[in-house]
Formats: sequence, C-alpha cells, structure tokens
Amino acid sequence: MIEIADYLKSKYPDTPIIMFPKGIPAFIEQGNVYGNFDVFGVDWGTPMALAKEKLGDKYVLQGNMEPCRLYSKEATTECVESLAETMRDGRHIFNLGHGILPDVPVENAIHFVKECKRASKRL
Repeated sequence: MIEIADYLKSKYPDTPIIMFPKGIPAFIEQGNVYGNFDVFGVDWGTPMALAKEKLGDKYVLQGNMEPCRLYSKEATTECVESLAETMRDGRHIFNLGHGILPDVPVENAIHFVKECKRASKRL
C-alpha cells in the first residue's frame, strides 16, 4: 500500500490519499504506520485515542464509529459525542469505522450525518 500511495502522490501530488487498513491497532501502538498519504482511516476496532496519540500529528484521522451503532439513534449520538470529545483538538473527519450495513434504517443514517454536523460546529 505504501508503494501505491507513493506512486499516486508522484502522479497526482495535490490529490489527497486516504489509507484505510483494517485491524492494525498493534501496528499503530508500535509506531509502525507510515507512508505518503494524507488521511488515515481508523477502523472501529482501533481506539481513536490511540490513533490520535500515535498518528494525529502526522495525518488527518477519519472514522471510527462502529457501524452497528447506527441501529440506535441514542447509541449514534453517544458515539458522535465521544469521538468529538476525543478529537476536540485534533484533525478528524467523522465517518464509520467500516462500511454501513444494508439493513440500517435510512432515517438512522440521516441522524448520524446530522449529529456529525452538530458536533462539528462546536469544535
């Protein structure tokens, strides 16, 4: 993946590149994440505080809400609040920490977007 990011940056230096590896908290903990990309997508199994501590100065962080939280508007709001608090003084793009499940109610996905906008205005 590092070679791909390097190649893309050499061809398109102004295009932001998002790296989204799944299941690598041990690599983050050991400081083994590096590369020529702009945004690091944090999966839902990786503590955001850990990603912020180890990677937040180098990359914009994206994620890491657990997708099943979308089944409950209350759980969604709680998670958005927690992410906003954790990333208060960091660079963060609200997103899921993996793909949305096909049976999530549309109104719950809309609620997630509204909550992200609301929390972002406070930051």
